[in-house]
This record gives sequence, structure tokens and C-alpha cells, in this order.
Amino acid sequence: MTRAAPVAIIGAGEIGSGWAALFASYGAEVRIVDPDPRALERSRDALACARTLRKGAESGRILRSANAADAVRGAVWVQESVPEGLVLKRTVLASLEGVLPPDAIVASSTSTLGASVLGEGRSFANRLLVAHPLYPVYAVPVVELCGGRETTQATIARAAETLRLAGREPIIVQRELPGLVANRLTAALLREALDLVAQGAIGVRDLDHLVSRGIATGWATRGPLATELAGSGASTLDEFLKDTEGPMAALLASLADWRAMPPWGREALRRATQGAVAMPGECEWAAMIGRVMKAAEPSG
Repeated sequence: MTRAAPVAIIGAGEIGSGWAALFASYGAEVRIVDPDPRALERSRDALACARTLRKGAESGRILRSANAADAVRGAVWVQESVPEGLVLKRTVLASLEGVLPPDAIVASSTSTLGASVLGEGRSFANRLLVAHPLYPVYAVPVVELCGGRETTQATIARAAETLRLAGREPIIVQRELPGLVANRLTAALLREALDLVAQGAIGVRDLDHLVSRGIATGWATRGPLATELAGSGASTLDEFLKDTEGPMAALLASLADWRAMPPWGREALRRATQGAVAMPGECEWAAMIGRVMKAAEPSG
């Protein structure tokens, strides 16, 4: 992919507009398709935010296309970012039959569905994969890539290289799993966090403060596994597990294990979150993440 190569974004909500901003900030012509009349403005606002995060950011054009066929004409990358739902996503992908350029990569932003089920019956299933970003797309460098049964290794390699050209750090997930890796890790932490708040063990603000100013500081620089090794003095994960086997088993046995929040928990959470501080806007949020990313970069 050259930086001027056209990119098509089908669905320009928060995630799709972030993709549009990302590619445009690296000089691509981006064509969006979305029924929302505010989609173009939202995408251009996101581009303005993206340009503040990186010196030398370019300002490719973001245009609106009437339909998918117009958007994908000549495109080298098509990013599907419509709302989560198998029927809707498969319908959108079906609309690409007969109009998709022969070498274009088709990527889905899905956080719950796999490329295999999305690409079933599609003539371009070998060029279809999941490219799952975090929010905001243009601020968080990591993108999870996961192919389906028919996705070729060449497609995954080409997708990874394309994302590197757009300043991303692609992570290849080797198995199709609900939520891939990022959302599964998030869900595990979120379940325990919600349970602790619902039990009255800690307040919402204190829990967020404990994570953001405590355990996540190590995660931001090294990740959770390396952080635990560093704190334990162990040199390998196997050594760490042997040293902590007893205490870890007792701790794991005490963790929340519900699959759906119990009714008592929902009521407790409702009371606990009354008056919670509102999230910052996307641009402010992106700037905060940008500062964290810069601080966490390895020296030298």
C-alpha cells in the first residue's frame, strides 16, 4: 500500500471514523460510507485530533461515498466497522461481491465475531481478516489481527505491513476466540472490578485510581506477565508459578466467577456509580493516551 492509495471505510461511527482519521493522517484518500449525516464531520474531527498527536502528520482527504461500490473502487484496504451483529456484517460483506478490487484486503473491526463466520461463502474469504483496534483507533498503536479458516498467511502478512505503514503495532492472534485477546483480558479484569465495587470492597473512583496509578503503570511499560516476573524476583514464568502456587491457588479460588452480573450486584453498582465523573471527549482522551504512550516508550 502506498500512502496515497484509496481506503474504504464502511461504517463511520466512533471506530470507523477513527480508522478514517488514522489512514488520512498518513496521506491516504479515505472514502466513508455511513447513513448518518454527521459521519463525514465526525471523521474529519477525528482527523484533526489525530494530527495533533504526531509531528509530520499528513492530511489526506476524507470523502463521502454514496454506497460501498463507489467507496471500494480502486481501494487497497476496506475496513468494515458497522455495528456489531452477524447478520448486518455479513450483509455488508455480501455487498462487496463483484465490486471489490482483486487485491484489496477486507478487514473487520469486530470485537466478538471471527473471520471464518464472517467470510463464509464469500469469494474473497482468503483476503478477509479481523483487524480489531482499541479506542481511539488513531491514538492506541496496537491492532489485533486474526485470520479465518480461509485467510492466507500472505494476507495476514500484507495486512500487518499495511498497518505498520500507518504507524500501528500489529499483534497476530493465532486462534479465533470470542473477544480475541484484548477484550478477554479486559473482561476478566472488569468482572472482578465490578464484583469488588458491588460487594462494597472499594469505590469506583478508588478502584480506577488504583489501576491507573498503580498496577497499570507496570503494564504500560512491560505488560502484566513481565511486571509480575519483575516484582516476584523469578526469572521465568515457570519459576514464578512454582513459587506462588499455594498463594495463587487460594487467590484464584476467591475471585468472581459469575457469567452474568447478579441482580444484587446491578443494584449495588447503580448506587455506587451515581455521580460518577463523566469521560473526557475523544480528542482529550486521545491526547491523554498519547502522553502515556510517549512516557512508556523504551529509552534509547
